[in-house]
Amino acid sequence: MAIQKLLPIAAALALALPLTGCGIFSSSDPHEPHDYPDFSEKMEARVVWRTNVGDAVAANLAPAVTDTAVYAAGESRVVRLDRQTGNEVWRAETDGEVTAGVGTDGSHVAVGTDKGKVQVFDAEGKLVWEAKLSSDIEVPPLVGAGRVIVKTSDTRITGFDLITGQRLWHYQGQAPALTLRDFSQMAWSPAGVLIGQANGRLLALNPNDGRVVFDAVIGQAKGITEVERLIDVVGRPWVDQELMCAAAFQGNVVCMHTQNGRLVWNAPVSAVTGPVADGRLVYEVDDAGRLHAYNRQNGREAWVNDRFLYRGASAPIRVGAALAFGDYEGNITFLDPATGEAVGRTRLSGAVTTPAAQYGYGAVFQTVEGDVAYVVEGGE
Repeated sequence: MAIQKLLPIAAALALALPLTGCGIFSSSDPHEPHDYPDFSEKMEARVVWRTNVGDAVAANLAPAVTDTAVYAAGESRVVRLDRQTGNEVWRAETDGEVTAGVGTDGSHVAVGTDKGKVQVFDAEGKLVWEAKLSSDIEVPPLVGAGRVIVKTSDTRITGFDLITGQRLWHYQGQAPALTLRDFSQMAWSPAGVLIGQANGRLLALNPNDGRVVFDAVIGQAKGITEVERLIDVVGRPWVDQELMCAAAFQGNVVCMHTQNGRLVWNAPVSAVTGPVADGRLVYEVDDAGRLHAYNRQNGREAWVNDRFLYRGASAPIRVGAALAFGDYEGNITFLDPATGEAVGRTRLSGAVTTPAAQYGYGAVFQTVEGDVAYVVEGGE
């Protein structure tokens, strides 16, 4: 897998995100969120079912959908939901409040807790094993291929045996003095486990032994102060049969060939979510809340929607023929993916800060107040 090196760019700084470093820092957004815009509703956005699993204590819990179930976590519990009805199938109590999750391969479910543990449950909700970690965990564990992969806030990445819980390997990254405390997630790819770093790089690690398969530059730090040099890879890398894409705060959105790692294109953007793609476009949200769409073949910008500035837009997701995203008020807005024009909306209880999970022609969203809802396009 080739290592990609990109030219550094200058990106405008718009601090609207919590920060971590030697201690915990919080930065208030100097911009008032724009009022929710008026628009002509051309389609119906419908909530098929919703349930509550408890508050997301760390505001960064995301649901997961498998072939047989929906898994979610809140407060001190992990919950399995029926995909058709949203009814609770079982719940399992965790040792401490859940700060990272959920990760699942359909047969095992893993979460991280505020006691610095990773806990793994089977498909019936029975605790299989747990392990004490080197630091706290806010990145959902990645489960599959006989492994549970965990990334902790001290930049250590550890591979555990899925069945026994034995530690098999670890990789120690380097953390800059100041990093964003924003949602991030690992992803599977043909190259291995894709893991965004706080130094603007995207790693692919072999899940069997933790060996580095490739190390790609998504953004390069520029500036004098630690704040100006923030360059964290954010959100979840996107992977399909053709493209691997990732994005960095004050950096770029970068797309590479999935099979050989060769650079396809990069575009400058100060990203706050991971990129999402469909058959035509790659979508990204910047630090002001603009939604961008790029041609997936060449990276040319197709459209920009700037009507939802500073509303904390979540990563977009395809829902039927539309593109949907959440915001800090719990609005789920539907856009026309060809133009970026708003065409519909519904609303949940609480802010949507994490990516939704694809389910059929709809998506499952989770709010910080614990609402888990299956949202689709269209009426009954």
